[in-house]
Amino acid sequence: MPGIPFSYPTFESPRWTPIPPRLPEPAEPQAPNVAPPPAQTPLPTKPRQRPTPKPQAPPEVEPDAQPFVPQNTPPEETEQTATPDIIDETIVIELPFIGEIPLPDKEVVVTAGSTAVVAASVSVVAALSATWLVNYLMKILKPTIKFVLKKVLKKRNKFTESWARQRLRQRTKSRKG
Repeated sequence: MPGIPFSYPTFESPRWTPIPPRLPEPAEPQAPNVAPPPAQTPLPTKPRQRPTPKPQAPPEVEPDAQPFVPQNTPPEETEQTATPDIIDETIVIELPFIGEIPLPDKEVVVTAGSTAVVAASVSVVAALSATWLVNYLMKILKPTIKFVLKKVLKKRNKFTESWARQRLRQRTKSRKG
């Protein structure tokens, strides 16, 4: 009979691999040194565009003069749309066969998650508390209600029979007849 090839298990002790050194923190971004674009004058072919007014120095206010209080007037509607000055930092994930999906900000995700956790835990606690309360009330009220109903039926000369007594009465009737 040929022998079965068998080898005993071996053990290699783990080897230490050094941790790579930490990378230095990146330098803070600096504003690019770009010359401002030359001032553009509106083209005469586009009469809808209005030239932007140049900022003027505020007039000097006399110390005895009352301060100016602006009235609430609706802003003038222009056909140009205002471009936001905030850089769009929306995170977008690209999924195959679906396309790009924008993700909400971290603050929105954290708020939604914490709200869901609180709502779930409150609903579980409420369900368990309600179950306990209903079971406790059934233990107390069921015998009390049975006792009161038996007293009321006894005063009306109506007696109740259990299921076993009803069955026994039916059997005795069938034997006699």
